[in-house]
Amino acid sequence: MSMSVANKYQAILLFGMPGSGKGTQGAVLDQLPGFVHISSGDLFRKLPRWGTLGREVLQYTSKGSLVPDELTVKIYKRQLQLLEMQELLLPKEHILVLDGLPRNYAQAKILDEMIDVVQIFHLKINDMAGAIDRLRARALRENRLDDTNEDVILRRIKVYHEETYDTLSFYDPKLVTDIEAAQTPLAVHCAIVNRLLTLEQQRKIEPMPESV
Repeated sequence: MSMSVANKYQAILLFGMPGSGKGTQGAVLDQLPGFVHISSGDLFRKLPRWGTLGREVLQYTSKGSLVPDELTVKIYKRQLQLLEMQELLLPKEHILVLDGLPRNYAQAKILDEMIDVVQIFHLKINDMAGAIDRLRARALRENRLDDTNEDVILRRIKVYHEETYDTLSFYDPKLVTDIEAAQTPLAVHCAIVNRLLTLEQQRKIEPMPESV
């Protein structure tokens, strides 16, 4: 795979408010040869609570606080190292699909030293009532009863909008493709794949072929 910036991973970023389907789309892309999906939520959830990093994260999440940027990036770097050691992630053969990273402008600045962002998909939901219903339904499925509270949901949406628009300002607007997330997951995936196909035809990305 051609790399426009030496020693950096090409990366696709998935932005979207909670419940917009970022995790679903990231998981589907992860099944394609040459793409590796990393979700910030999964990184935190999979940390052993008795481990050093797990205990550090718990200090913040147990109080309802956000995990600091430096610790978040530290955990992300560790995941990259683990995948590289298993040869499941190689700079010249894979494109990262990041979901929930970067979360804010400061993280975008830190991660800029490690990734070459080639595309950003912004999964937008204009129907706020529908978005609230989706978040409440997901919280019920995952047995997170506190997150079914509408005030909690509205606060999460407000934080998302404030942080996302600030984070997107770090990147060239030409990298951003808005997609209506209220469509069916298949329609959203088609829009993503069509854009990636255009990038592939322009040779801006070259995912690893199936036979490798």
